[in-house]
Amino acid sequence: MRKESPHVPPALSAWIAELASVWPALARPQIGVLAEYSTGMLLAEGSGWSRVSFCLGAWLGQRSNTVRERLRDFYLDAKDKSGRRRRELVVEECFAGLLAWILRSWESHHLALAMDATTLGDRFVALVLSVVYRGSAIPVAWKILPATAQEGWKSHWLRLLGLLKNIVPTGMQVIVLADRGLYAKGLFEAIVDLGWHPFLRINMDHAEFQPADTGKYRPVSQRVTAKGQAYSQTGVMFRSCDARLLCTWVACWTEGYEEPWLVVTDLAPAQTQPAWYGLRAWIERGFKHAKSGGLRWQNTRMTGPSRSERLWLVMAIAQVLALGQGSMHSDQQAITPAKTPKPQAKSPRLDSAVACTSAKRRRCPILSVFLAGLLLARMMLCVGAALPDHPLAPAPWPIGLPTCTAPRAKSACQPP
Repeated sequence: MRKESPHVPPALSAWIAELASVWPALARPQIGVLAEYSTGMLLAEGSGWSRVSFCLGAWLGQRSNTVRERLRDFYLDAKDKSGRRRRELVVEECFAGLLAWILRSWESHHLALAMDATTLGDRFVALVLSVVYRGSAIPVAWKILPATAQEGWKSHWLRLLGLLKNIVPTGMQVIVLADRGLYAKGLFEAIVDLGWHPFLRINMDHAEFQPADTGKYRPVSQRVTAKGQAYSQTGVMFRSCDARLLCTWVACWTEGYEEPWLVVTDLAPAQTQPAWYGLRAWIERGFKHAKSGGLRWQNTRMTGPSRSERLWLVMAIAQVLALGQGSMHSDQQAITPAKTPKPQAKSPRLDSAVACTSAKRRRCPILSVFLAGLLLARMMLCVGAALPDHPLAPAPWPIGLPTCTAPRAKSACQPP
């Protein structure tokens, strides 16, 4: 008797076709598992192997153990698989396609990449390069190391940047953001060599700056001394010969921050805005969405870095799907006329307060774009509806001084 093929929901078929267009060199079974695994993460609201297998099996009408073994075979190394035709997914070969996919319908001439590290207890440290997007971030290149590794990070960062070379369309302005714990002169120069623009924060301690118009070094702490001040000038940062850097120094100190931002870039002062550095915080929100605030990577039981790197590819695909749906919902809400609140009292002062409160509520969504998209996608998949196609549409590029309503926490992740 001929065995019937399993039912493939229309939403999954469309997603398989989409991923096949992104990575045409991957084998059909690899594309199928990537599509199933990423869809299962949205259904399960998590990335755990057992959790995803259970939800995906129920959705596909298959035994969860069957799905479980299929997903397990995907992230295993070739040496750990059975059979003669063993092959493993090389994650690094997918980074260029992932970034090109995100930029396929990118309507902005600006792109911000943020680089940062995140830890998973005493097990892993993940070095991640992400596209920041609408309050979150999409990983496009990463390296996962054992948390106990003593090797430096510089070579890994340079390799990740090099893997994305020539992917960004000509004419697009790219800034690369990093916190002060990652600053290095070699990193600054490598970003410039790619044709991109570093936007790297530096430490205030022992840093001195020589403006091009004066020729005198002064401590950077003497330039911006009070909140509300900003400074931008071309010159030389650092006095010692080995550390000396010809750059533009951008500094500002705004309300809500305990100390100023001190950023070095290769852009001219007239071409920069202090608010751009505020985009770096979105990668931290992206880490939250990958962990407790979304896909729950902190619950993984994986101990192998290479396996986790493959899992991160699936998580990145799931984030693209969720953010696409969340963007569509956010855009629809923005163009929907808001209802005028009915006055609750005759007092003009009270009426004004009600209108002001209503306006604030409209400007501040209850859920993030990522979480709204994750929930919407999950609901549509559960009822068998096809997910509407929506390309990623970035928010307007920030200008002016940054704003903050609460002090930001310092990054706890520092390189070895």
